[in-house]
Amino acid sequence: MSAKLLDEKNRIIEIIWDGLVSPEQVEAVNQQVEKFAKQLGGRFDVLVDMRSVKAFPQDTKEKLVEHQKLLKDWGMSRASVAVGGAIAKMQLNRVAKESDHQTEYQWESYEEALQFLRGSTVQ
Repeated sequence: MSAKLLDEKNRIIEIIWDGLVSPEQVEAVNQQVEKFAKQLGGRFDVLVDMRSVKAFPQDTKEKLVEHQKLLKDWGMSRASVAVGGAIAKMQLNRVAKESDHQTEYQWESYEEALQFLRGSTVQ
């Protein structure tokens, strides 16, 4: 699990979820994203790579709802998500609904998710 400033010009922060994600890993990613959000002046998009996530444990799902709310509070405009499995996609939809996150776009590939954000950047 990691977060990095992927594209400063287009204000894109990348988050990679991999394997079985723990609540502690969500917290660590939150700390990284908060730093990048401040660096970008509180306006940014997020590219999420979760192609290798199969499912989230219940305690992690609760942390992800909080995570998505924090991203919005820190200035996220949109999230473009490369999602792999059907179960992970279903859980992601549920988390987005619980966090009232309505600017999430899901893609089959990482390239499509990134192109979506670069094709219409945050102003």
